[in-house]
Amino acid sequence: LTDVRTVYQNGQWHVVLTGSKAMTYRALKVVDPLRLIVDLINTLNKMPPWPFVLNNEVIGTVTTVQLVREPQPRTRVDISLTRDAPHKITRSGEKIWISFDTTQSKIEVEPSRTEPVAKPKAQQPPVTKEVATPESSPKKPTPDPPPPPLERKSLPPASKVLSVLQSKMDEELRYDIIVDGSLADYVAFHLTNPPRVVVDLMGVKSTVVEKALNFDGPWVKGVRFGVYTSKVRVVFDIIPEAGLPYDIISEEGRLVVSFKPGSGFPAQ
Repeated sequence: LTDVRTVYQNGQWHVVLTGSKAMTYRALKVVDPLRLIVDLINTLNKMPPWPFVLNNEVIGTVTTVQLVREPQPRTRVDISLTRDAPHKITRSGEKIWISFDTTQSKIEVEPSRTEPVAKPKAQQPPVTKEVATPESSPKKPTPDPPPPPLERKSLPPASKVLSVLQSKMDEELRYDIIVDGSLADYVAFHLTNPPRVVVDLMGVKSTVVEKALNFDGPWVKGVRFGVYTSKVRVVFDIIPEAGLPYDIISEEGRLVVSFKPGSGFPAQ
């Protein structure tokens, strides 16, 4: 990731991410606090660590951080939002455009300015003159003003593992490692003989889950924990001898490790 810019055109705010080559991304919208998270897979961050502050009608700040360097580098772009707005992500060459539509907000706010031009014979709130779809507007009350920007609170750095939750969704086996704060960094890799996936939670000091957890499968038979000076190690014991594909995503207050059907570990 070599450049991050914001552009306003045609009633939309755009966050434009530029890489040294085409980038693969994964996006997730989080409600509390409201923000859009875009993870850039196999991407190193060349941007400064401090946030870009906008505080406009949609975007609060844009922050980039290097989540993982090895074996699979991952860069996170965290876009805090001042309100919930429709967004669209498009990729064009080395650029990823993250677009937020602000036109809906303008339609909601503008009717309050049209009160002096209301028609006397229409005994309805004077909100129909400049609404894009006047045939349905008379049936609706005057929209409330937009809510104030949400207060954004960041979690303190995680220091303890609280629990590990297993869930099955379609053909995916998911493990949520719940912690008591935000995970600034982690290191993941896999080993063979026996097959296992290792995740080091950097900066985490302890774990409430001390005993190994045993599961019925279908692909993971157990999860073990080890406490070190500067990290807690989580080990997933894999059933297939050849290993299987896995993916790791950091979310607010948790690390999600997902396994999918297949033969062999991904390339490190």
